[in-house]
Amino acid sequence: MDVVGLGTAACNIADHFSRYPQYTVHKIDVGIEGDRCFSVGQQRNAEDYESNVPVMSDFFSGFGDEVLFIIAGSGNISGMALRILEQIKNKRITILYISPNKKTLTGKKKLLERATFGILQEYARSGLLEEVVIVSNEKVAEIVGDLPVIGYYRKINELIVSTLHFINIFNRTEHVYGVVEDKDDVCAITTIGILDPETSKEQMLFDLDLIREKDYQYALRNSVLMSESKVIPTIEGHMEEKTETWLTKISYRIYSTEYETDYGYVMYRTSKVQGE
Repeated sequence: MDVVGLGTAACNIADHFSRYPQYTVHKIDVGIEGDRCFSVGQQRNAEDYESNVPVMSDFFSGFGDEVLFIIAGSGNISGMALRILEQIKNKRITILYISPNKKTLTGKKKLLERATFGILQEYARSGLLEEVVIVSNEKVAEIVGDLPVIGYYRKINELIVSTLHFINIFNRTEHVYGVVEDKDDVCAITTIGILDPETSKEQMLFDLDLIREKDYQYALRNSVLMSESKVIPTIEGHMEEKTETWLTKISYRIYSTEYETDYGYVMYRTSKVQGE
């Protein structure tokens, strides 16, 4: 999968994907240098970035079919996002959208973020994008806890990337047991979270409104799956507790691992545009 970061914050997140061999990382930013990097000129505001998007066909020429496009919604450079995406519309694109602290946005910056965020979600709902995965730095910071000033965003980015990476891996791995509901195509607005496999407690990376689907991934030690007889009834009991309304679909999958500890992840999906 090709990973693209747009802007400094998104490029920093993209860098963390380079530790995994499944990804090829590309970066777009002002004055950036290096392999698989595209430098753009400094602009005065988001509108100017939008108006001055260059043709990037050479930069995208070696891309495969799947693209993860990372956008941090608070940066002026995010004004380029929609016009850049137009140049790779033949790819299967997933957006990783880093939701900013809306309280810190004012004026035109606030309007641009709202417009870009809304349009990306509508693109996903209509099938132009595979999905939009929304995460909030504030929510991630709560999960990590006790973050130092130096290294603050590094710790946040590590958690975001590792969570999405392992969800990607499990989505491409055969499970040993599970109950999987068919995904509705219109439910392409999503968020991700960490799952405690023992208690099934969830820690989500964004507060998603009007959840329509929940998908749980349990990564359990092979020794546990070979010896414990109550794994399935216990998980099924947790799934019953998590059904909030008749509209919510619940899926779960159990994977066998050779790790020394059990772990898990969860994805929420909805068709409702967030932030309206």
